[in-house]
Amino acid sequence: MNLKGLLLIVAAYCFGIITMGTFTIFTKNREKSPVMSAKQAKKDAMTTADIPFTPRDGFQNTNRMRCNCSVEGDKILKVMETEEPKETEGRRKVELRKFKRRTKSSKETLMIVDGSVPLSYPVQGVVVAPEEWEDIPGLKVVDNTIRNEYQVKLSSSELGVLTIRATVPKVKVNGLSTATLTIISRSLAHLNRQLEFVVYVNTVFDIDARDFVRFVYLHHEAIFPINIRVRRSPILYDPRPGDINDKVTILTKTFLRYPSVRFLIQSIQTYYPKMRIIVADDNRPFEDLQSEHVDHYIMPHKSGWFGGRNLGVSQVTTPYLLWLDDDYVFHEETKLEVMVDILDNSNLDVVSGIRGKVPLYFTKMAMIPGEDDDDGVCILHETHKNYGQVPGFPDCFFATRVMNFFMGRTDGIRSVGFYPAYSRKADEEFYLDALGKLRMAACKGVHVHHNRTWSDLYNTHRWGRDIKNYHKMQDRIIYFRSNANCWHFV
Repeated sequence: MNLKGLLLIVAAYCFGIITMGTFTIFTKNREKSPVMSAKQAKKDAMTTADIPFTPRDGFQNTNRMRCNCSVEGDKILKVMETEEPKETEGRRKVELRKFKRRTKSSKETLMIVDGSVPLSYPVQGVVVAPEEWEDIPGLKVVDNTIRNEYQVKLSSSELGVLTIRATVPKVKVNGLSTATLTIISRSLAHLNRQLEFVVYVNTVFDIDARDFVRFVYLHHEAIFPINIRVRRSPILYDPRPGDINDKVTILTKTFLRYPSVRFLIQSIQTYYPKMRIIVADDNRPFEDLQSEHVDHYIMPHKSGWFGGRNLGVSQVTTPYLLWLDDDYVFHEETKLEVMVDILDNSNLDVVSGIRGKVPLYFTKMAMIPGEDDDDGVCILHETHKNYGQVPGFPDCFFATRVMNFFMGRTDGIRSVGFYPAYSRKADEEFYLDALGKLRMAACKGVHVHHNRTWSDLYNTHRWGRDIKNYHKMQDRIIYFRSNANCWHFV
């Protein structure tokens, strides 16, 4: 047998092996394919929601924290038990809905990006002033499929229109300066180039609102926000070369405690002789406290605690103010420079210190929603708890209620204010109004003495007479004004 014949035999043998192997594999796969297809079909039919899961400890409640003011120890606001509670509750719900419509932040709108969308677009950061226009950066279609035509559609919601600020050849644009803009091209590159010149034009005035733009390509859709915001005037304080007296004003409110407030002023001027002091006073008869660096403001008789605080804050012209009661006393450890340094080098709005023999005081306050969105809330009050250390300031701890000896940014305190109906006593109420508006921390390193001087007359005014009616008034205000049903103290 020659070499050629031998090679033919070997080739035929190999072909037979390959053929048989292929047939065997094909046959085996054919035999198994119906079973595999059924399993695969069953697997494909299973949706994500069908897959079982086991909740971890602490996360079983899908609604998170809710309240109904039925926990033992809850302080129910008295209005719940009187004055036709159903009628009052109905009025409160109406006002709550109005408030939500008026103040709802568009930042709370939930938007989920579909991972399969072949579109590039801005997720946030597009801001336009009223009646002006702004580029929409980042618009792009990503598609590796060659098509005869590419088309995208952009549409705004209700506060503006869409247009282009430049034209690109080989691109057709429909709907200029309307709520719906359609861009068509046979070239994806040209279409994407045209998308670089799409602009949003605001047509409906608002000082702080959010519009939404829909970006559609084929069956894909994306939604992204456009912020409409008035350019705000900053409030700046000139840090002229000087000392702490140019940065801080001290405030207090006095009633029936002239010896105490005089002692306070004397102690302040021992350590800060040139620092301005503001005293709000609703005594009758009144004693004159006016002197160099002390401004004494006389109010109508018994104008009240929070009214006096408002008056004092309204007269501050320095970037920071220090609030304290009229029976406190400065001493060598009352280092206001420590507070100033913290405010100067952080984004905190309020910094408190230590008073008297009380350890560093901080509290966590929070609004816990009711069972339904329109139900009243519970006010959670966790004494001696905080939200952790302030980064860069290991002796400071985040809180939402602090000691009534604090330094704050004047404009921040002024923006919250003190509700003047609280005339005789109030404390939590200011911090309740400040929730979510002021960043607060309690800090070590600054201490003030407490020279408690409560005379019989003072006690009678603050705690005597119709104090129960005053407490009921507080409850009514908190019930309606803060949409609260109870305090939950922990």
